[in-house]
Amino acid sequence: MVVGLLWACWHLPLFFLPGADKYGQSFPLFLLGTTAMSVAIAWLYVPTNGSLLLTMLMHSAVNQTVGIIPDALANATNPFALRGSPEFLLTVTFLCITAAYFLVRTPKAELLRIRWKA
Repeated sequence: MVVGLLWACWHLPLFFLPGADKYGQSFPLFLLGTTAMSVAIAWLYVPTNGSLLLTMLMHSAVNQTVGIIPDALANATNPFALRGSPEFLLTVTFLCITAAYFLVRTPKAELLRIRWKA
């Protein structure tokens, strides 16, 4: 989850750069979705014995979905608002449910293994 927070903060400047695809969009929703996505990627990382290839492919697959299902809210201007397009809200909700499932179903020993391997 810490990786997700850092990952979201890495993208924070894009929410303030005019012309960037994230300009003016909701950063809190992005933070929530990115943190949930990092849980899913960590869940993939551990059983594949630390395969960076598979985690990079998953990250790329997520990035490519923007071309299929746009998640930007038209005329958004406040990056700290909790508003998002219905598609983005649905995606974040699905990611949070999935992350909660992974965290609940993963044995504590596996969670420690994720923490110490990363």
